Amino acid sequence: MKRLNLKALIPNLITLSGLSFGLSSIRFAIEGDYNFAVICILIAGVCDALDGMLARHLESESDLGFQLDSLSDFLSFGVAPGIIIYMAIFYYENSSIGVFATLIFIIFSCLRLALFNVLHEKSKNSEVERMDFFIGIPTPAGAILILLPLTHTFIGYEWAYENINIVAGYVILISGLLISKIPTFSIKGRNFLIKSKLGFLFIFLIIILTMINLPWHTLNILALIYICTIPFSIFSWKKDLQD
Repeated sequence: MKRLNLKALIPNLITLSGLSFGLSSIRFAIEGDYNFAVICILIAGVCDALDGMLARHLESESDLGFQLDSLSDFLSFGVAPGIIIYMAIFYYENSSIGVFATLIFIIFSCLRLALFNVLHEKSKNSEVERMDFFIGIPTPAGAILILLPLTHTFIGYEWAYENINIVAGYVILISGLLISKIPTFSIKGRNFLIKSKLGFLFIFLIIILTMINLPWHTLNILALIYICTIPFSIFSWKKDLQD
């Protein structure tokens, strides 16, 4: 009997844990507990980051793990955020454009992951060598970005309910960025800007503490920082092409 390979199993278990949190977020959204629904998406994002890191560290990357991660991402960062934003903002307003925006986001998330899978297959044959950039924004980032109007209501700003069409337009805009040709930084493929391990741990600790005490404020600030990095990623991409 073939022994169970724990090294290969651990990353997949984390991926399935992320999938479970994605499913739980849908359940909380249906029950109207949107705070927990968004928290489940955030935890799914942590699982998504950890499974890849562990797979590379344990040298247990596999085609099964990659496909499983992709399917989990579609549910946790495509279907689930779409259902959350629909149930929280568009459902009670009977907004047709809200329904359209939600469908666009989920469909474009699927397209985004399909395109990423194609690029991954090409990279095996060395046809694609640029792994330090994503083309378009990744689905976890897209999920966080479309949920920002909802997180504003957690802080006390109710503008989203008074501007349904603006929120729908914003969701469509983020959906377009998922499948755009805009290069965005990939942490997987480049060195951290913070070379000092102590400095990195300090900043990481600050982020964790602020996420515990002021989760929605911190999430919005981090999302704003991410958006501000996009022009720099475009500049860096063009500079690398010229070198």
